[in-house]
Amino acid sequence: MERASEQPDFPLAVRSLETLTEQVGRCQNLPAVDGGLRLAQAFEDMRNDMRDMRNEINRKLDDLDRKVDYLDSRVQDLDQRMIVAERNGAARMENSSAMRADACLAPLLSLETGEEIPDCPSTMDEADALSSREVDRILRQLGVSTAGPVQDRRRRLLLALGVARRAV
Repeated sequence: MERASEQPDFPLAVRSLETLTEQVGRCQNLPAVDGGLRLAQAFEDMRNDMRDMRNEINRKLDDLDRKVDYLDSRVQDLDQRMIVAERNGAARMENSSAMRADACLAPLLSLETGEEIPDCPSTMDEADALSSREVDRILRQLGVSTAGPVQDRRRRLLLALGVARRAV
């Protein structure tokens, strides 16, 4: 019967309801209660981070591909220049024995194209008959200076052809 005489503690009931409300409100933080929204957001964040990393890796790979292509092109250019230099060296040695103005000269290859220089003089007479413009064109293809008067450029052309005796 003692229980019947006890009076309710309303302030305690209010505090208990406040505590219960606060604790029930925190249930939304539980993954099972929030419908996995936080977990889904974490996965979305990870997916975005991975996409960003993939994009950055792809950009870096593209840059690397461009650099490798550039290096490959440079190596091919060097290879061509070495082949041209080697073949032109052999032609110059052959041409160095030319004594007469009508002696045959071996043609040289262009550093620009790797091909035989078009209208490369086949004799010293032909070299002497070239116009100033033709001399410059051939010198440029051999990577030789085109500066100075035409007689200096002709001399450089004969030296480039390997005809040292006549050029001096």
